[in-house]
Amino acid sequence: MKNSILTGALLALLAGTSHTLAADAVVGTDATPAPESFDESRFYVSGFIGASFADDNTFEGVVSGASPVVDLDYDTGFFLGGAIGKQLGDFGPGSLRGELELSYLQNDIDELNFTGNAAAPDAIIGDAEFSSVNLAANFLLDFPTSGILTPYIGGGLGIAFTDIEAAYVPGPRLDDSDTNFLLQGIVGVSAPVTESADFFVEGRYTRIFDIEAQRILPNGTVTGTGEADFDNFAVAGGLRFKLN
Repeated sequence: MKNSILTGALLALLAGTSHTLAADAVVGTDATPAPESFDESRFYVSGFIGASFADDNTFEGVVSGASPVVDLDYDTGFFLGGAIGKQLGDFGPGSLRGELELSYLQNDIDELNFTGNAAAPDAIIGDAEFSSVNLAANFLLDFPTSGILTPYIGGGLGIAFTDIEAAYVPGPRLDDSDTNFLLQGIVGVSAPVTESADFFVEGRYTRIFDIEAQRILPNGTVTGTGEADFDNFAVAGGLRFKLN
């Protein structure tokens, strides 16, 4: 009698367990999320090179108790860099992506005018240049079209590690390295060249804020410090490679 009862209970338990497993399998199948879109999960790397057009700027400060200014004019320079980014998916009318960018720009100083001297402009001694290593986080919005061209716009913010060197007659120089905040706006267009690579051309406006430069005499004495913003427009072309 006991064996019959145990056998019946065991059969009932097995039947219930089988029913539960079957139900779980059905639920698990229904609840399995759809795989993420390939485009939305794509990482990419890019590289670019182009020309840097720096706006003239004016360093203002206090030198030897007075308040002269130093006006700088720049030659056309160069601009290069690279980025690693990720497609983030649809956003409004386009497709959003984010990237971390490292770039370098350099412009020679063509003319310097220190208002504390009688001569204008002052003769430059040797090489004079401004350079900056920039690290920025950018967000860009691509606008797919029915053709092969994809226009995009975006912007970014970051930090700039700047350096300025400019000596002038009768021997003083502007010389300083600084760390500064930057903002930039970007507009461009891209086109595929292979299934995994796009060619792009873009223009960007970058402002680097509150750059400082010391005025140093030939004997090493610092006579004052000036401050200015640096505005730059760059045009660059490059390649963007999808990683997966």
